[in-house]
Amino acid sequence: MPTSLLNSSSGTPGIRRRYLGLLLAAMTVLACGPPDADELDAVEGQGTALSSCRGAPYPVVLAHGFAGFERIGPLNYFFHVASDLRSRGETVIEAQVPPFDSSAVRARYLAGIVDDTLRATGACKVNVIAHSQGGIDARFLISSLGYGDRIAGLITVASPHQGTPVADAALGLIPGFSYDLINVILRALWGGIASAPGDARVQASLRQLSRDHMQKVFNPANPDDRRVKYYSVAGRSSGRVADAECAGASWGNSSRIDLLDPLLAVAVPAFALTSPNPLIPVPNDGLVTVASSRWGTFLGCVPADHLDEVGQIGHLLPDLISGFDHRDLYRRLAQTLHKDGL
Repeated sequence: MPTSLLNSSSGTPGIRRRYLGLLLAAMTVLACGPPDADELDAVEGQGTALSSCRGAPYPVVLAHGFAGFERIGPLNYFFHVASDLRSRGETVIEAQVPPFDSSAVRARYLAGIVDDTLRATGACKVNVIAHSQGGIDARFLISSLGYGDRIAGLITVASPHQGTPVADAALGLIPGFSYDLINVILRALWGGIASAPGDARVQASLRQLSRDHMQKVFNPANPDDRRVKYYSVAGRSSGRVADAECAGASWGNSSRIDLLDPLLAVAVPAFALTSPNPLIPVPNDGLVTVASSRWGTFLGCVPADHLDEVGQIGHLLPDLISGFDHRDLYRRLAQTLHKDGL
């Protein structure tokens, strides 16, 4: 049965809204005289339109992270994820927002994609599965732009909810580091699309993801919306199992380990210098710590680094050491949403 954008726990919202519309029309008669036929049709039609959207299961919007891209040659950001989910009956939209900018800017692009998806599919809401900065964009979209009535569930994968020391290092907030740190990563991974050092949009992204900004500015300004269900997943790499940091998860923690992609090795000192014990950096995926990744219902840790989490670079098979299969992760995420009625 179709559900309303204003769905509630009891009764039929479409019928209630229809009667409310007629009541308002009656009040108009008393105040301004009888409405004509066209005005009555418009009042009744409003309730019908609002109650005719499609309920769960909702379409899935994949929201990419920092330096995200639509396609580079045969690679797309969420490598083969959308096609895999579509083959299992999901409606999936791959969002494309500016690769570098603050979440306040990126979220406005994401808003347009959500609106377009609702119009195209007739769904009442969407679910967002977001990687890295994409999760921060989605939180801004919900809390600051008021999209809590259009997003049913948000799953963040390795999103730096408490910021990341890598952003601090790139901003020069950790002695001995500078933008060169992040620039090495960007150019190694994406070559020509990486922006020049000092680019205002890159700086905006880095400031957005700094620990001080996320904890003192962003989080207080963007509290969770009670209408939305929040979930999170963390990645752990560098041979760490991280049982203590991954405790309390819905899925439990695998004993398999992941070896950090050499492309991310340049960021390792940033975690060492900001950990209680520099010899044993806090568990992380190469860019985001496990602790920073946790938000809402914590589903669990996966033995994967920040690139593995979206199947990069070009992973066609499960990892030989960790056994991690990024496509299986997103299948599980979709199943989680469906299990919760989303």
